[in-house]
Amino acid sequence: MIQADAEALPFPDNCFDMVVMHLILAVVPHAGLAFAEASRVLKPDGRILLLDKFLRPGERAFWRRLLAPLSGPIATHTDLVFEDLLAQRPELQIVSDLPAAVGGWFRLITLEKTRAAPTP
Repeated sequence: MIQADAEALPFPDNCFDMVVMHLILAVVPHAGLAFAEASRVLKPDGRILLLDKFLRPGERAFWRRLLAPLSGPIATHTDLVFEDLLAQRPELQIVSDLPAAVGGWFRLITLEKTRAAPTP
């Protein structure tokens, strides 16, 4: 078993066919870094399976946003907008996005890494 930092994985680029991130992005200090690392180690045509609590763009979620400054530093981020993370990773495309639990508070998302365009 290998224990590693999700924000700095000790694996080479493009080495995994699948990355499973269940309840990870809401608890790491920098979700964007962990998400970028998952994409980096994923092979082209590989998939990322995500299960986490994400807000949808424009979702008000008053209580979740109110709790975020308190809960984020000590336990879990309640105000992550998945689409904001995805916008930083153009190589990843959504295959499916399903509400999972707690009235859709959790989302089960499958992503696929596109192949890079050939260089001329």
